[in-house]
Amino acid sequence: MSDADQIQSVAKAIHTALTNDISIQSLLGNSPRLYDHVPEDPIYPYLSYGDMRSTDVGGDNRPMTSHALSLHIWSRYSGRAEIMQCLAAVIDALESETFILTDANLVSANILYTDHFRAPDGRTLHGLIRVNITTHSLEEA
Repeated sequence: MSDADQIQSVAKAIHTALTNDISIQSLLGNSPRLYDHVPEDPIYPYLSYGDMRSTDVGGDNRPMTSHALSLHIWSRYSGRAEIMQCLAAVIDALESETFILTDANLVSANILYTDHFRAPDGRTLHGLIRVNITTHSLEEA
């Protein structure tokens, strides 16, 4: 099982968890506004997928891969309430969801940190979630 297969499996599992979560749907729409590539004139709030880094963290007899992914939430609500609700909903969805990985076995899933701040345009709030998912290949189960 290649790392590329595991990366794709993790990305699909996160997308499925967020898409199917009722709280995410209530905040980001039913079909939720989850973007790899944000449209030119998006409807706020929305989530965009950021960088994903995979690292070999296995030992001698146990190959494992750590996948760190950034999720970005964007809001134009005048206060911080909406961005904080969206951050909480995404965290809940990722922490409560049993990830269904097709090309890997889940070892652990953790939220590393969250942050929120005003974007340079002075109007948009930007929420950031860094997620870490550790997997090992199906052959190692």
